[in-house]
Amino acid sequence: MNYSSLVGSTISTTTLTTNRAQPSTLQTGTAQVSTLTTSTLGVGTGTGAYQMDVRGTAYLSSIQAPVDLLAQGLNLRPSTVNSSTIIASLTKMVRRVTPVAGTLPFWASGTTFGTAPAGSPPANAFIGGLLLPDGRVLLIPYLSTTLGIFTPATNAYINGPSVSGSYQGAVLLPDGRAIVIPYNSTLLGIFHPVTNAYTTLSVTGGFAGGVLLSDGRVFLVPGNGSNAGLYTPNASTGSFTTGPAATGYSSGVLLPDGRVIMVPGAATSVGIYDPISNTVTSGPSATGYYGGVLLPDGRVLFVPFIGTSILIYTPDATIGSLTVGPSATGYHGGALLPDGRVLLIPRSAANVGLYTPNATTGTFTTGPAATGYIGGVLLPDGRVVFVPFGASTVGLLHSNTPASKSMCLHPFFNKF
Repeated sequence: MNYSSLVGSTISTTTLTTNRAQPSTLQTGTAQVSTLTTSTLGVGTGTGAYQMDVRGTAYLSSIQAPVDLLAQGLNLRPSTVNSSTIIASLTKMVRRVTPVAGTLPFWASGTTFGTAPAGSPPANAFIGGLLLPDGRVLLIPYLSTTLGIFTPATNAYINGPSVSGSYQGAVLLPDGRAIVIPYNSTLLGIFHPVTNAYTTLSVTGGFAGGVLLSDGRVFLVPGNGSNAGLYTPNASTGSFTTGPAATGYSSGVLLPDGRVIMVPGAATSVGIYDPISNTVTSGPSATGYYGGVLLPDGRVLFVPFIGTSILIYTPDATIGSLTVGPSATGYHGGALLPDGRVLLIPRSAANVGLYTPNATTGTFTTGPAATGYIGGVLLPDGRVVFVPFGASTVGLLHSNTPASKSMCLHPFFNKF
C-alpha cells in the first residue's frame, strides 16, 4: 500500500495493520480506526523500528500489540512444543522477585517459623496439602479420620468431612474440586470446596500423590500398589482406569513437556510417565527420595528423606540424568519459593531446609527449627503452610515475599 497517496486525506477503516510504514509518509488530519495492529511500528516513542507522528486527531477504540508469550507461559498447555516457552516464563517469574536466586529483596526479611494458634489436628494426621481457589488449604488424612481444613486468613484449623482409609496427597481440578489420592483405601475422594461436600469413587491400587495432566486427567503415582492409575473427571464422580505397571514411588512432578517424573521412594530408579503413549520408562538409578520440586530452569529437585544428598534430575528426550547435590536428609516434600529457592520440609530433620539452585549442584543451608511435617503449601502472601504429620499443629513459615496466585495454584507446584 502506498501511504504517500493518503497525504491530507481522512482514513476511515475497521482495522489498520501497520507493519512497515515509513516515517512521514502517512500524513492525515483525521484517522478514524477501530483497531490499530502494530508490530514494528513505534507509537509515541523513539525506540520503535518506525515512529508515528500524529499531528491531527487519531480515534482508536483499541490497540492490538504483539502478545508477550513469556508472560503467558504458565497458561500454556505442557507439551514438547511449549516446553521451552514455559521454562523461560518460570525463569522470568522468579527473576521478577530477585535476579539471583536466594538474594532477598531489600524490603524482605529472612524466613521465620511459627505454628498456627487456633485449633490442632491429631498426631500423625496428614501427608500433603493442597491450596484451594478460595484460599483455604486442604490437609490430606493419613491417620486422621477426617480431612483437615486450614484457613490462612484466620490461622484456624477445623476438621472436614470424614474419610475411610489412608490417603497421600491431592490434585486440584480445573473446576476447583480436589481429588484426594488413596494410599491404603479403595475409595478415591472428591472434595467440593463450594459446598464442602465429599464424594468417592471406587478404585484399585495404592497411590502416593498425583499430577494433573495436560489433557485434564489425573495421573495417580504408584506407591504401594503395583500399577499407576488414571482418573478422568466429569460433572459427577468421573471414572478410573488402571495404568502401566510400576511401584515404589513417593510423588510425581509435571514437566513442561507434559511428561510426569516419578520420584523413587522404595523404587530403585526414576520413573518417567508419558501420557501420550501411556507408558512408564525407568530412568537413572536412585532410591530414598520423598518429594520432588520443579525448578524454574526445568530441572527437578529430589527431596532426600532416606537419601543422604539432594539430587537434581535433568530431563531430556529419553531418560534424563541425575546430579548429586549438597548433603541433606530427613526431609519429605518441598516448595518453590517466589525468589527461586526451594524449601525442604523437615519430617525427621531438626530444621527447615533451604536449597539455592545454580547452574551446577546448588547450595544448601538450614533454616529455623522445625520437625514432624510432610509437605508444604505456598500461599500468595508468601507464607508456606507446613502439613503436620508427627507435629501436633500446623506450621507456618514466613518469607515476606509474595507469590502470584497463578504460581500457587498451578499444577507444576500445587500438588503432592
